[in-house]
Parts: sequence; structure tokens; C-alpha cells
Amino acid sequence: MNNDLSYFYRLCLIRCPVLLQFRQMWLRSKVQNAFLALNSLSKPRKFILAAIVVLALLYYLLPLLFGLSKNKISTQPAGSCLEEKIQKEFYKSLGSLDTVVRHKPLHESEGEHAYPMYVGNGKIAAAFDSQNGAFIRLNRALSIPVKFYPVIQTHIDDKVVDEAFVLNMKSGIAYRLQSLVTPSGCVSIGSQIYAHRSRPTLFIQDIRIQNPTRFPIVVELDQTGASGWKGSKTEQYSAGSRTGDNIKYKVTSGLVKVPGSNSVVAAAFGMMFIDQNTLSVKSHSTVNYHIITVVQYTKPLRSQEANKHLPDLSKQVQLDMASALEIDQKRLRQEHVSVWARLWESGFSISHSRAAGVLNGEKINMTMYYVLSNVLAPLHDITTTKDQKTNILKVLYYPDHCYSEHSTLQAQTLWSDVTAEDQIAQVVTTWMITLENHGCRVMVQSGAEGVLQAMLLSLGALRFRDDHLEYAVHPKELHRDLTFRRINYGNNTHVNISVIVGDDNKASLFVALDRNDKPYYACDAGCLDPPMLLSRDWKRFPVKLTEPLTSILYITADKTHVEELKHVIHVKAVEEAPPHEHHVMALHKHGHHFGGLPTLFWVAIVFLILIFHLFLFKLIYNEYCVGQERYARTKYNM
Repeated sequence: MNNDLSYFYRLCLIRCPVLLQFRQMWLRSKVQNAFLALNSLSKPRKFILAAIVVLALLYYLLPLLFGLSKNKISTQPAGSCLEEKIQKEFYKSLGSLDTVVRHKPLHESEGEHAYPMYVGNGKIAAAFDSQNGAFIRLNRALSIPVKFYPVIQTHIDDKVVDEAFVLNMKSGIAYRLQSLVTPSGCVSIGSQIYAHRSRPTLFIQDIRIQNPTRFPIVVELDQTGASGWKGSKTEQYSAGSRTGDNIKYKVTSGLVKVPGSNSVVAAAFGMMFIDQNTLSVKSHSTVNYHIITVVQYTKPLRSQEANKHLPDLSKQVQLDMASALEIDQKRLRQEHVSVWARLWESGFSISHSRAAGVLNGEKINMTMYYVLSNVLAPLHDITTTKDQKTNILKVLYYPDHCYSEHSTLQAQTLWSDVTAEDQIAQVVTTWMITLENHGCRVMVQSGAEGVLQAMLLSLGALRFRDDHLEYAVHPKELHRDLTFRRINYGNNTHVNISVIVGDDNKASLFVALDRNDKPYYACDAGCLDPPMLLSRDWKRFPVKLTEPLTSILYITADKTHVEELKHVIHVKAVEEAPPHEHHVMALHKHGHHFGGLPTLFWVAIVFLILIFHLFLFKLIYNEYCVGQERYARTKYNM
């Protein structure tokens, strides 16, 4: 065995240099042949080949050079502490559009929008980096600003800090994330704010400072509270907590002028305060703060009458603060998150469109979140009585005669861009007026669940009539996939409706029930076909076009009623809706009318066609014009 190995070793020493030399000669010959072949090409062909290479390089390099990456998370370097934290905690919710990120400064090249990092519960609202303070309710929205700032700002002195804001709509919590990179690790400051859903007088902020490095850091805590609130009065109190600690807090009370009116609102804010504005965080340590703010206020009143309410409001704030301090902070947070989760059991989704200026899922989710943040949720309020909850459920289960107009997806004023809290109040007010005046007033008055149900109905022009629910949209508008999730219909019955556009560009309807207490039936436009019994399995219905135009879907629990609809609708003609035009679908899917290929591809084709025609012109010129010139010179010389 050893002899065989030694022989093989000697053979390699002899042959390997020869083989290596042969391989080098082979590669050199191939390269030389390639250069000879390239040199043998004519100049026009060389030019065309060079153009193709340049276009190919541009196709792959342009996205890198101009930041056209599809990733919307950040342009921060890979491994950045801040970006790792965002990806770790919010990756899943970012993919489902339940969360938005706003860096500071804003990353506009990555599609970030300046959405306010805003939280509200129908009684109080506030946002990170707000210049307006807190907002309290007037009529339909949280539209009265109060010069009271319940959010504590955090800073690391004389350091360059990476900073981003995150708003999780699913949980109703806004985050401020700050990160400082040091040679020995990353210092992070995380701050959360939320307006408690089931205890609407509470506004809560949790701060967590982590210092895993070898050196202490100095953090500045900026607690503003009342600032610029004319005529307000602040007093200090203390109360015991569940941990046995004595917690200090301040109560500020005063009058708030109602904009555009002679009326005022009497208001009182109680906020736990921090003794030290500057905090030294030791090496390898973590510091936590749990800050509770309580708010109480009256309806708009005359000044003299409002002043009489201030002592009572101050006492009520003290009682609410003492009660809140006895509750574990984890329990408070869980109560809040669970209510938002129940609110979002119903919802709407739409396929993403690349067309310019088109309404997409992120803006729809943000607008719906802002609207719900301005509405109380009495069904989940701890102070709501059992009888009151029963009455609310009756309204939710039987939403009679709501909605009665065209789809609100087409109304641009309802989807305005917002960058400040006062703009949120304007959009919310517009939504409330729209819903109330189109048959949903009772639904809106039932609270957040009712407002959400009314919004869902308005998005699809879904209308409740005396004995049925109908989908009253024009077939030509169904050029994107849509899903309406858990629409309330009857006692404990939830309807799901989906619109799916197939490869043939034709839309189809799919209907299923989450649960139901009795049989439900559905029929398509005209109801000429026999009604179909609905179940938890998806049932398909073709999208039909009628003359005159009617609704495309009818759902009811009354089988006799659905069978009689064909005698009531009175249509002249019924046929399947034609497929959508290819250029319309291409515009939504790809952002242009050219189909699935990128725009750069078509630019390259046009460029190559131009080069071909120039090359053809040169051939004609060489063969005809230059030849005639040569003939003329010869004749002249003779």
C-alpha cells in the first residue's frame, strides 16, 4: 500500500507541472480566439455588442446606484443595532402591513411616509415628537389640543444616535427606538406609548434603557407635562402602589378653549413624575420606567360653569391614579392589546398595485387605525354595564340599512395624506360625516366595532336592505383582488367575501361563513340561477353584468326571499362580465402598460431598433451613395 502511494506521489510530481502548463496554454488559446473573433466583427456589430453589454450592466447596477431596492426596512449598514432590533421584533407585522416604520431622518427613497406615531382611544390621543401636546374629544374626533405633553423624551448627551419610530396598528402601540453603537456593544433605549383601550382615562408610557457596554452612559429624561397652558394649576400628590412604593404624581387642571367657539372644556391631567432629569446608567445594567397619565374632562361649557367642575375632576384623577397604580403593568398592557386584537378580527385586504397614485394597503390600514383611535370602545370599557353591552351587540348583529352609497375606495378626500395630529382629526371627521349621512349613524354610535363594520361596508358598497345584504359595485371596478373579513350579519354570523381576478383577467366572487346560527343563501347578479347554500367552504359566483345595472351579489337567511328576488330585480339582460383589458391589469401589476417585462427592457428594445436602422442606413449609403461617387470620379478622370 505504501509503495503504491509513493509511486502515485512521484507520478504527480512529474505530471502535474505538465498538466498545469497544458491547461494554461489551452486557456490562452481560447482567450486569443475570442479576441480574434471579436476583432473580426465589423464596427457596427462591435457597437451593437457593446450597447448590449452596457444595457445589461445598467439593468443590474441602476437599482444599486439609485437605491431602488424593494426592501423598505432601511439603508443602514448590515448588522446595525437599530435595524437588527426592528427586524427581530417587527419582521412579521411589517410583512402583513400591520406595522409602519419611520426613521429619523425619514428614508423617503425607501418609500417611508411621515405618518404621525399616534395613539388614541377615543378619549385621549398623543404622539411622539408632537408639538401640540395631548388631544381630547370634541364632537366626532379628538380635535382639541391641550398644552399638556404626556410623552417623556429621551436623549443620550453628545452622542450620535440612530433613531426610528414604529407604529404597530394591530396592538395600538407606538415605539421609539434609539441605538448607540460603541466598541463594546450597543446601548438601546426603547419607549412605548399607548392610550388604554378598556380604561380610556389612562395614557401609559414604558421606557427601557439597556447598557450592555463596559462604560456607564448618561441619559437625559425630558418630562414636560404642562407647558404653555394658560391659567392651569399644578399640585403634587402621592399614592401607594401594588409593590408598596410611594409614587409621586402631579395633577394639572384648567380650562381649554374650544377653537372657533366661546365655550371651554374643564380638564385635569395627572402624571407620575421622575425626580431626576439626568440619569447615569451603569455598565451592564438595565433601567425601566412605567409612567401613567390620567385624564378627565367635561363637555364644552361656559367658563363660569366649567370652573365649578375643576375640583371634582381633580379628585377623579386622583382616584383613577390610585386605582391604576394597583394594577400590574403587564396586565395593563395585555388588556389593551387584547382589545385591539378583537377589534381587528374584522378587516379588509387588497392586492398591491404598482400604478401611480393608487390607493394601497398601507394607507388603508393607517386611515382605518386613525379613525378607530378616535372612537371609544364601550363594548370593552370596564365601566360599561351588562345591559349597555347587550344593546351594543344588538346594533352590531343587526346593522339595518347601513350603507347606501358608492364605494369609499373611490373617494380621495377620505384617504388624504396626514403628517400631523390635526390632519388626523380632519380625516376622522370626514369619515364620520360620510358614514352617518349614508345610513350608518346607529352603527357609528355603538363604538369602535360599529365604526369598523360601517367602514368595511362602505369600502365595498355593501348595502343592508330589509331582508338581504347586497354587493353593489360595478364589475369594471373589480380589477384587483379584495377580501372582506368577518362582516356581521345576524346573531353570531360572520360573512367573508373575496374577489379574485384570474389569469384570464376575469373576476370571480367567493363567499364563506365564519360561523352562522341558521342557513344562509346567496345568488349572483339578477338571481336567475338557483340560490346556493353558504357554509365555511368558499362558494364561487361568477361576476355578471346586467342591464340595467344591479348588484352583483345577494346574501340572505330567507330562502323564499332570495328565490323571489329574480321577480323583483327586473333585468333585461344578464351575462358574465367581460375580462378586464390587458393594459389595465398590467398597469396595476407592473406599474406600466407593457406587461410583465420591466421598462428598461422595452427601452433596450427601442434602442436596439434605432441602432439597427442606423446600421441599415449606413449599409445603403455605402452601397449606393459611395458607389455612385466612385463611378462619377472615374468618369471625370477619363
